Formats: sequence, C-alpha cells, structure tokens
Amino acid sequence: MEKKKLFSPNQVLACSFFGGPMAMIYALWKNFQVLERPRDMQQILFWGALFIVSLLLFSPFIPDWAEIVIPIAYSFASRSIAVNHQMTKEAIRDSADYEFQPISRVVVVSAVFFTAFVALTFVFVFALIAAGVIES
Repeated sequence: MEKKKLFSPNQVLACSFFGGPMAMIYALWKNFQVLERPRDMQQILFWGALFIVSLLLFSPFIPDWAEIVIPIAYSFASRSIAVNHQMTKEAIRDSADYEFQPISRVVVVSAVFFTAFVALTFVFVFALIAAGVIES
C-alpha cells in the first residue's frame, strides 16, 4: 500500500512564507484532505478566503513595517495549525500510513501560488485605481 503524502509543519511554513497566503491555505487544506477531515477542509477554506480578502482590502493602508511582519506572522501561524491540528514531523516520519511531500512539491506549490497571488493583487490594485479609491 502506498503511503499518503503530507506537508510537514516546516513544509507548510515554507509554502506560506515563499508562496504567500494562497499557498498556506492550499498546504493546510491538502493535509486535511489527506487526513480525511472534511469539516476542517471547509473551515480552512472559509477562514483562509476571509484572510486573503482582508489582506487585499487593507493592503493600501498597511504600513511599510507590516509588509514584513504579516508574512512572517501568518507563516508561523500556519506552522502552528499544522503542528496542533494535523501531524507533527515526528508523527509523519514514524507513521506507517503517511510520508512527507517531496521538496519539489513545496517549491512548485510556492511558485504557482506566489504567482497567482501577485496577479490577484495587481488586478485588485488596478481595480482600486480605476475606481478612484487610490491614486496611481
């Protein structure tokens, strides 16, 4: 029987930090899917979408220092969720049913979702400029 692949807490942190909030949500969602926890899958999508919308809505008003602090904070928060509500690195390593996602998967997830989030942010900012909410 083939082992199911999970993102370790540190892999979730890496996806979150390098790939942005969409990668964070995907990694946590994927782990809940593999762990067969549909309610948690729905919860992470709901709260994650709310978080992304909040980030986008408040992005024009975020001070410069927060542009660094916010990604660090949500990356460590995602790691904490993975440790406390999914499986620890040790539990995955010692499990007969689960194994780690390959590093290449972490890189691809991070790159794809980073690109998607940048594109979404550009569209949102251009819409705000077009609506006259912010000046170019």
